[in-house]
Amino acid sequence: LSLSLSLSLSLCVSDEKLDVRLDFDIPMEENNFLVKRQKVVSQALQKALNLSSTDVTSQVPLVAVVCSGGGTRAMCGTFGGLRALQKLQLLDTVSYITGVSGSTWTMASLYGDANWSNNDLNGVMESVKKEISKSVFSIFSPEQLRHYKEKMEEREEEGLLVSLIDMWGLAIEYLIQGKKKMGTLSDQQMALSKGQNPLPIYTALNMKNEWCEFTPYEVGFTKYGVFIPAQNFGSEYYLGHMTHTLRKNLQKCYLLGVQWLVTGSVYHPPLSVDTDDKSSTSDTLQASPKTDLAKKLSNFLSCRPIISQVFNFLRGFHLHRNYSENCDFTSWKDTHPDAFPNSLTPADATLGLVDSAFVIKSGFPPVLRCNRRADVILSLNYAWDPDHFKVIKQTQEYCAERKIPFPKIDYKKLESEPIREVYVFEDKENPDVPIVIHFPLVNVSFKQFKSPGVKREGKEEMKDGDFDIDFTSLLSPFSTLNLTYQPEDFQKLTNLTTYNILNNTDVILNTLNKLRLTAGATGE
Repeated sequence: LSLSLSLSLSLCVSDEKLDVRLDFDIPMEENNFLVKRQKVVSQALQKALNLSSTDVTSQVPLVAVVCSGGGTRAMCGTFGGLRALQKLQLLDTVSYITGVSGSTWTMASLYGDANWSNNDLNGVMESVKKEISKSVFSIFSPEQLRHYKEKMEEREEEGLLVSLIDMWGLAIEYLIQGKKKMGTLSDQQMALSKGQNPLPIYTALNMKNEWCEFTPYEVGFTKYGVFIPAQNFGSEYYLGHMTHTLRKNLQKCYLLGVQWLVTGSVYHPPLSVDTDDKSSTSDTLQASPKTDLAKKLSNFLSCRPIISQVFNFLRGFHLHRNYSENCDFTSWKDTHPDAFPNSLTPADATLGLVDSAFVIKSGFPPVLRCNRRADVILSLNYAWDPDHFKVIKQTQEYCAERKIPFPKIDYKKLESEPIREVYVFEDKENPDVPIVIHFPLVNVSFKQFKSPGVKREGKEEMKDGDFDIDFTSLLSPFSTLNLTYQPEDFQKLTNLTTYNILNNTDVILNTLNKLRLTAGATGE
């Protein structure tokens, strides 16, 4: 028996629209925002530098505030830093705010107000101070645990992947907001509609050390050039098409949960655990969890980090054969996953997301993208590390691997000098290199001065400034382990971070003016 078969092949080019954006550039919505924001920045520079309208060039510097991680301490420090910029009328010169871990808690709480940067920050800071001074046990009260359980069940009914990260996000939301809800990430577009606030960029890492960006407009991986609308994050995708749509948008509390992973897991658990036969001298009451939910939470706080699993919107895509030529891929390292295309993210069914502070404890990468590339970066560093330059070193390594311009720094020289409240890193020979103004978490002149040029007087005022940031002590009130703060500790920390910027106003103004003059000289 013989059969004769004929096979004909035809090429069909489909113009069917994808549900993802394939591009390495920033989205149209962000470009439109920058046009509006440029007008705000121009007016702010005019006021800050005492310029006439004719002195302001058409191109204004792109300024970004980059905040570090560090749990509640980073949140408080970020509030203080932003308050200082607001007092100096420099907040309107900022186009981007990025953060990791605790600093994103500040961002998430601020952007519920569509006009937050033009309203007195002391109001929202008082509210947060009150919330974080409540007992840590109230976060895990039976009432709250029931609430978390109900919300997680709702997500499961939606068909979403659910983990304890979701519950932890709800817990952080309650910690800093109380009963008030933060809404969704895409809701924050209202705060950008007129260019009235800086654009917030939240970050996370997948388990292959690839940066995932979250903005009110979209979520995506710059490495692959794949982005989806923020409201569709968590939906199922295949080959660029959405196969299952969410009924609800991404809640901001989900991001809070992802941003806690380093704080809660890399450092030691909140209760000390003896690993030898020595008796503990601690008078801490150790209680055994009674319910399944409480047991899971206990394991979450004391064991290895839990990964947040979400559906992979890159699933099904195939990499271009020349993908390795893109500088975002480090395939030149033979043992790196980038050298094996079948091991990269598009081959995975889900994304495993963790806090980006695992790799860099500050949110530099988003504003170093060639399509954003900030001219000036205000680095607000509140990481719990005795090395005040650790976040800069991590960023420098990241940039070197990807051939991204970044200042060269002589750390040996800096470390041999007395600690300062501010550092300026720049490359005067290369205009493509951003100027980084770095504010470490230090208490130097704040001990003697309650505000720039105003000395402390009397015991009470001296007491307010008489504290150290001891990075070696787990007993410090500012330790990353502390979720809740006493009101006086909140006040001390926010006053310190506000003061350190106010006391170095000239450094920021001189930098902005220098950039203005450079732009004028080059005819931009």
